[in-house]
Amino acid sequence: MTVHQVASAGQAILLLQPELRPLLQYLMQEARSAGEVARELGVPLARASYLLGKLQREEIAVVERVEARSGRPVKRYRVFPTWFIPYEVTAAETLESFWAAQLGPRMNEIAGFAARQLQERHPVWGFWLSQGEVYSNLEVGDRRGPARDLLEGDEPLMLTVGAMQLAEPQARMLKRRLLDLFTEAASWETGGATEYTLSLILVRGSVE
Repeated sequence: MTVHQVASAGQAILLLQPELRPLLQYLMQEARSAGEVARELGVPLARASYLLGKLQREEIAVVERVEARSGRPVKRYRVFPTWFIPYEVTAAETLESFWAAQLGPRMNEIAGFAARQLQERHPVWGFWLSQGEVYSNLEVGDRRGPARDLLEGDEPLMLTVGAMQLAEPQARMLKRRLLDLFTEAASWETGGATEYTLSLILVRGSVE
């Protein structure tokens, strides 16, 4: 059974802040000093110490050990690697708003990345709306037509939202294959290579 920490209301506020996610991830890997945090995040040492103090006061980060360096003590902070943040301890009024507060900004960020990369190739972009077999199709493109050659061709850039009618066994098979491919691709990672963002969302019912 996986051991995890259950967040309190005060801890949930910090754990769910998107801007703190890189710091939390860094401290979950191993114990770090304020100086290491400052270098990793590219912030002044005073800012790194301030953030570590916030996490320590809420008992999210703990001082794992203190090392002597150049005649002075250096604290090394660690964050427990697994947390459960109950919806009930957050300030969200509904479960839907709880999800939206976390997924919305990330999806907007991904859309922004895609838009900027598309604009690098052509300054005028828009949407093409056309009749589909079941639902209307909405595709990104320029005045010449949908950008299928870019989004479906050899360029490692893809942006698609689609709907299909599947029986439950087929939907489960699609999910398994997508997850297997995602796991396989993670094993291809190469240090220093280009970073790509991939978002997988499969939901039952139409999204209007």
